[in-house]
Amino acid sequence: MDDIEVRFEPHGAVVRVVSGTTAHAASIAAGVAMDAPCGGLGRCGRCVVRVQGEVSPPTVDEVELLGTPQVARGLRLGCRVRLLGNAVVALTAPGSIRVVGEGVSAGLEVEAPWERGIEAVEGRPYLLGAVVDIGTTTIVAALVDLDNGDELTRGGALNVQYPWGADVMTRITMAAHDGAEILHRPLVRQVERMLLALLEPLGALPEDIREIAVAGNTAMTGSFMGADLAPLASAPYEGAMTEAVYSSARRLGMERLTQAKCYVLPGVSAFVGADVVADLLATAPDPADGPVLLLDLGTNGEIVLVTADGMLAASAAAGPALEGAGIESGMRAEPGAVERAWIEGGELVVATIGGFQPVGICGSGALDLVAAMLDAGVLDASGRMHDDIGGAIGRRVFERDDVRAFVVDAEFLVVITQKDVRQIQLAKGAIRTAIDLLLAEAGLDAADVRDVLVAGGFGLHVDGRVLARLGMIPAVWADRLTFVGNTAKEGARVALVSSAARRRAEEIAERVRTLSLATHPDFQRRYIASLDFPA
Repeated sequence: MDDIEVRFEPHGAVVRVVSGTTAHAASIAAGVAMDAPCGGLGRCGRCVVRVQGEVSPPTVDEVELLGTPQVARGLRLGCRVRLLGNAVVALTAPGSIRVVGEGVSAGLEVEAPWERGIEAVEGRPYLLGAVVDIGTTTIVAALVDLDNGDELTRGGALNVQYPWGADVMTRITMAAHDGAEILHRPLVRQVERMLLALLEPLGALPEDIREIAVAGNTAMTGSFMGADLAPLASAPYEGAMTEAVYSSARRLGMERLTQAKCYVLPGVSAFVGADVVADLLATAPDPADGPVLLLDLGTNGEIVLVTADGMLAASAAAGPALEGAGIESGMRAEPGAVERAWIEGGELVVATIGGFQPVGICGSGALDLVAAMLDAGVLDASGRMHDDIGGAIGRRVFERDDVRAFVVDAEFLVVITQKDVRQIQLAKGAIRTAIDLLLAEAGLDAADVRDVLVAGGFGLHVDGRVLARLGMIPAVWADRLTFVGNTAKEGARVALVSSAARRRAEEIAERVRTLSLATHPDFQRRYIASLDFPA
């Protein structure tokens, strides 16, 4: 078969593939992140594209998932449309790399840089380090001045692995079938591209980056290192890479950051990874005045209960909904995303990031909207959406393809559907079950916990009263939440410049005990009970 040329917009990336390749497969070859939570299996309907060029006719999957009107308008599923000639593929929700700040200091005190024998390149003004927080859905990277530990620039992007599945287990299954390189090479290349992009506003060169510190869950750090992910595929999950690892960027496959050395923080277990260790390193919770709970909300929710008797952790598979993915109008926390919502005078009021016209819903906005719909009676405690409540709010409910939806913004058709509500119920149920089981294991009541630290970029936008209204956290915690930001990145920053911090990270990894939810005899009962919203 003949080769064809495919260009992706708005990225501008160009790749040559064999005629008949799907747009989804071509995006992987081009290193372009296409939203495909199901891994390209034709189940989620998220990889929507518009193609110019000769393509295969629409499939049954496309008509069922997109609807006849959408297909008639030229929209296709990237995993189903085959490119038969040269083509231009426009993504409807492209990932991006953005520099979001300069001269940024996170405010955590760090020690003077440890003696590594690193010297700046003669004639160059910078001696730089980099920190990378590899999340299942998004990656955050920053450049750090190694002389004082200050963060200089940072940026974020959709994890390039997303086309292989929205959740960790789907990606692990793909890696087990196709080999570890299928996840390793695209991820390493993406991290290198992100760091190179962050150099530009500083006028720095690739050789100025000398150290890279990496945090993430065990699957993400393992795939970054090219480790075998098979131990994560089935119980007893032994043999997963959890120890601290040193490597050169060149050995990992980076082509331009040839002077950099990589340090991957240690993890605790198969599903309590280096991101949790970094969280604990950055926050240093002290239980002297009472138990403290650390809650890192994301695609995988990690919870650590810190008491005078030690640290007990659990991991809950919350899914991508809390990060704005996997829901119909979902998006990352970017300008135009609905981040807050409430009912006022019988009307829905929303606030967007940057104050722009709503174009989608990020994770915190989705939670606020569900809480508002509960308060207005649009949702009942079971999560069922009603269309008979009347008034301005009731008129926002409509039915499409036998699925009810609630209109957030009519102009851009931003909606939250019944399916979205179910995704949020599954996420909040997983988090709440993990919290309850950790408290039970420690013999504590919710009221005994004096402080709850909420980590992750998602936590900066969420309201504790909303989490309590949904039942994600005990009601007594509504006013006990402290939002500490992206402490996985901050813990990696401290470890980047301090040898003592690296030793503390390894001590933390050894001291944390884990509670396995999958094998807990009370998990299923508590999980089912936690799915309903509080009355």
